[in-house]
Amino acid sequence: MSGNTFTTAMLLLLSGAIALPSAWGGSRLNISGTIVAPACDIDTKSRDQTINMGTLPFDQIVNNSQALALPFSISLVNCALKHVGDNILGRQHFRVTFDGRNENGRFGVDGEARGVALVLSDAQGQEAAPGEPLPPQTPVLQAKEMRLNYTARMVSNSQPLQTGTYSALVRYQLDYY
Repeated sequence: MSGNTFTTAMLLLLSGAIALPSAWGGSRLNISGTIVAPACDIDTKSRDQTINMGTLPFDQIVNNSQALALPFSISLVNCALKHVGDNILGRQHFRVTFDGRNENGRFGVDGEARGVALVLSDAQGQEAAPGEPLPPQTPVLQAKEMRLNYTARMVSNSQPLQTGTYSALVRYQLDYY
């Protein structure tokens, strides 16, 4: 994924001077350095995902039914977890920005179908607006991976509905701090 803000670096610098003085009073040792944790990797199964929304009933779209919501997630692997007290994740947060064709604050679709838009929501129910970052999230820890959970659903965009196929392309950027 290009454009992510992960920092991937591991660096330990040691520099110094040791001298054997004639009278111990003039010796010193200087040590300085930096230790950083490697960034998480996005699981390869999460980089490019296809969500098949299936066949959607006309009346459920008109009523903005939550029954149409399909879950998806972004899985993170190889994370160096921060420890703060007993809390393994501490203040480690991830901010996701979904981007795609903006249709009045929702994601526009292409194809034969008309009158619908795509809504993406985080686990707390916050709806994503194209190009706008969602509030920071603490991921769900499962086995050796962390997972950011979302839902996708089709809703009416207040235009006349027309049946047919549709598709939407949504990119995402993940900020990790």
